[in-house]
Amino acid sequence: MNKPAESCDLCGLPLRYRQFTTTISDNTHRFCCMGCKQVFQMLMDATDSPDPESFRQTELFIKCREIGIIPKSEDELAERAQAMEPVAMPMPGKEHPASPPDNSTLSLTLRVDQMWCPACAWVIEEVLNKAPGMVSASCNFATDRVRCDYHPIITSPQKIIGIIEDLGYEASLPSEGREAKTRKTEIIRFIVSAFLTMNVMMLSFALYSGFFTELGRDSVYKLSWPIFVMASVVLFYGGRNIYRRALSGIFAAAFSMETLITVGAFTAYFYSIYGLVHASIHLYFDTSSMLITLVLLGKLLERRAKDEVQEDLANFFSLRPSKVRICSQDYPEGRYVDAEYLRKGDTFRVEENEILPADGLIVGGEGAVDESSLTGEALPVEKKGGDRIKSGSRVIQGNFTIKAEGIGTDSIVGQMITIMEQALGKKTPYEGKAERALQWFVPVVLTLAAGTGLVCLLLGLPVQESLVRAITVTVISCPCTLGIAIPMARVAGISLAGRKGILVRDFVSFEQAGRVDSFVLDKTGTVTEGQWSLSSVVPIGPLSEKELLALAASLEKESDHLIGVEIIREASRQRVELVTLEKVAVTENGISAVWDGKRVKIGSRRFLANEIKGSPNLPLLGSKPEHSLVFMSLAQRVCGVFIFGDEIKPTSTLGVKTLREAGYRVSLISGDDDLTTKTMAAEMGIEEAQGGRLPQEKAMYIAALQEQGHQVAMVGDGINDAPALVQADLAIAVHSSCHLGKEAADLTLMRGDPLQILDFIDLAKKVKSKVRQNLGCSFVYNLVSIPIAMSGLLTPLIAVSAMLLSSLSVTGNTLLLLKKD
Repeated sequence: MNKPAESCDLCGLPLRYRQFTTTISDNTHRFCCMGCKQVFQMLMDATDSPDPESFRQTELFIKCREIGIIPKSEDELAERAQAMEPVAMPMPGKEHPASPPDNSTLSLTLRVDQMWCPACAWVIEEVLNKAPGMVSASCNFATDRVRCDYHPIITSPQKIIGIIEDLGYEASLPSEGREAKTRKTEIIRFIVSAFLTMNVMMLSFALYSGFFTELGRDSVYKLSWPIFVMASVVLFYGGRNIYRRALSGIFAAAFSMETLITVGAFTAYFYSIYGLVHASIHLYFDTSSMLITLVLLGKLLERRAKDEVQEDLANFFSLRPSKVRICSQDYPEGRYVDAEYLRKGDTFRVEENEILPADGLIVGGEGAVDESSLTGEALPVEKKGGDRIKSGSRVIQGNFTIKAEGIGTDSIVGQMITIMEQALGKKTPYEGKAERALQWFVPVVLTLAAGTGLVCLLLGLPVQESLVRAITVTVISCPCTLGIAIPMARVAGISLAGRKGILVRDFVSFEQAGRVDSFVLDKTGTVTEGQWSLSSVVPIGPLSEKELLALAASLEKESDHLIGVEIIREASRQRVELVTLEKVAVTENGISAVWDGKRVKIGSRRFLANEIKGSPNLPLLGSKPEHSLVFMSLAQRVCGVFIFGDEIKPTSTLGVKTLREAGYRVSLISGDDDLTTKTMAAEMGIEEAQGGRLPQEKAMYIAALQEQGHQVAMVGDGINDAPALVQADLAIAVHSSCHLGKEAADLTLMRGDPLQILDFIDLAKKVKSKVRQNLGCSFVYNLVSIPIAMSGLLTPLIAVSAMLLSSLSVTGNTLLLLKKD
């Protein structure tokens, strides 16, 4: 260790006011303020061979002193101490203590590149909080994100980006790239189209005065040609993407709203060109221009609403950090690298407010983590050495050294993201029907529009009025409402379920939840804690407790079952050496093998039924009803009994009671002993219970209920209860330590809380209601609006406005689902 310093190791100012320390390579460095400490850390991490003696000459040191991160003099340092406002700020990524933003402030999220350690995030956060117009700023190093609340009158996103770039970092909007450029182009396209359309409308009003006063041919030309030029720009520049989608749809026989808008706009445009050539004042350039402009406006508003719907999903997908602090022989304290370089077996470190990039085993440190993004549970979870920890968790107290076990797509958060992406991509049967209806919808509307125009001509109406009616019919129909009714609800439903700690694999489960009238619950790990504790090992024969444990652990070493995991854990705790086995055979309720030439078996009472009959002393063995017994035999005779204990979850009884009060039939089924199963069922108020059931027998039990006319939901382990889950109408898995991708379930309760079943039922009702409302509104709108348009009561401008409002109403209605939840 170094001798205590009397001056700051970075700026050289005295340490008489406050003192901050950090230990690097067994050397303790002392600083006068948090700013000096963080900048020193940045400079140490910036090069492979740092020289602290030269730090004061670096550009970073000079810049930080200029902006006030590092004090310039002892007087400034004293002022900070007297004001009791040290430079120390909350850890990067932590909520800023400033007052919450009011209605006069705006929020901004930026991506920041070129940060090489958490100190960089601290400096950015500190500088932004000192900037004029900034209410609060929070920088998270692990996710490369800065979130700001600012006063738009005083500062702007461009100024904020400039401040960050002045520090030597690259700042941009998170989606900046092709998507952001596309969005910016769309906004520019709308602004240009709207400006030109307003001028087209203004000149068109002047031209329409010809209906009331005499306008000469020259006057008509002077008004018409500027209108034609501006309308052409709106049509061919503003509506470019609309036509491209329409043409692609025509060639692919997949018609859409763009097809109708294109037909309507170009019909009005070309008819107006005909009128222009003949000096007619019956021009409809304003109609074609306004059609395009209103569609552009509607798409911008719809995109904004969709972004709000998808915000939770975007936040969830950002749980994968881009950096990780890997420990090695050269860097025992860890060095930040790209998270893609992390491999299984690597050791990495995480500190407060960092997000874990991988699943792993804690080999050092203790503290608390926030798993709410994964489980929906806001309470901190205490962790210590020897515990396993999940990727996507945020450290809120302490720091950890972790051995990586699950990385990338194999980690918990990676599996969840993969499953959610797959669920978002799946289409429901109703959605397929809606898409098939859309294939016919547009051709039918075009036929009705053409028929309307033809009938009007046959009835003697003027060409202009017949054309206007045909265009009105074309643009008032809204196939978009049919097309987006279910996809929008799917995104919102899956997003809300994720917020509650429920991982949805198939959107059909929202529909199926409303039909279910019976719940079949597995016992172990579903209504009980699933944390099997090995109470005792009872030898019956020549083998000792340790020998029995060694033999049992050798048999169970490849097992995912909770009992097997507990046996292996206990063997590891007692440092029991495993034995070599031959001819290992795994069955549904036990495992057998050959050891030292003798047949050895471990499993349930049913699996060892013959061996138990040949063991006369076994009936003398007693246990409490809530205990579970696992038997072991050697050479056809029982040689030991493992006694396990498990506890009912605190929320199980309330969950069962609520389900029964709601009218659901609830039963408990387990592979465990029948007496144990029925005892626990009675404690929870479940009248129907069966124990000693194999996975196939659980599936047969569910099939029997279905034959009686019941719609059954099975709640159990995603792997061991796979046959029953596949048989059930709604399959609900309770997450354990198994790989999520192996679960045969429609949805997974990530928190493992039975009350989450009630959360999902309530959410499913709301989502189903939104889907029905969206589809109903779409059907009623098209059924009513098209006949009104055919009657001539509407103009094309009113029609396209109504069409856009109907599309926005579906999006807005879905958005209410998020606002109310």
